[in-house]
Amino acid sequence: MTSSSRPKGLLTRGLKLVGRLTSPETRSGQLFAKAEARLTQVTSKLSESPTWLRVSGGLMRRRFNLRIRRQSLQEKALQALRLPATSDVEAMRDQVRRLNNQVEALGSQLELVVELLEKQEQRSTKAPRSREESPPLESAARRPGT
Repeated sequence: MTSSSRPKGLLTRGLKLVGRLTSPETRSGQLFAKAEARLTQVTSKLSESPTWLRVSGGLMRRRFNLRIRRQSLQEKALQALRLPATSDVEAMRDQVRRLNNQVEALGSQLELVVELLEKQEQRSTKAPRSREESPPLESAARRPGT
């Protein structure tokens, strides 16, 4: 099968269509270029306009304040129902994470203590064995004289 006889992919067909529609040689491409140039001018003027900046800033501030109020009301409603709010759950997760870290640290410390105790125990058990294995000097002196 040659590459020209294969069906072309959806992406390829879509990109070719966009290319034809935006080409400056076609009527749609010329309209697209004019619309893009005009929209660029309008948005450039808007971005420099103090009125637009004040209005858009005010709208953004209102939206953020509404989000904060909505979350606060949700938390109050959940607390009234004696259910944990999102902030409560997050605080509990943080506490559990800290406790988990502390438990891991304690576990590591306990392992070290156990290792040190085992080493000390091995040293203490080796010392009496070496005394038992070698006869005391007094008993060695008495044997030949018996």
